[in-house]
Amino acid sequence: MPLIAIIGAGPGLGLEIARAFGRKGFDIALVARTQAKLDALADTLTGEGFRARGFAADVSRPDTITAALGRIKADLGPIDVLEFSPADPT
Repeated sequence: MPLIAIIGAGPGLGLEIARAFGRKGFDIALVARTQAKLDALADTLTGEGFRARGFAADVSRPDTITAALGRIKADLGPIDVLEFSPADPT
């Protein structure tokens, strides 16, 4: 399956982007600061029939984003679409 990684995934825009790509057959990697919130989003998406996992990282620390992208690739495969929509990228 193709894979989308959503950096800045949250309960608003990020969740709707995930659903839209999930309906097109994409697996979903969610990236944001708080693992517990990511797990809740992933559970919501999984309950809707999508394959989703959360990976904690902070856009204010680029090394954590690089590490998260590496974990995504190792765990789920290559990323086909990268969505960057953090609430506050500074």
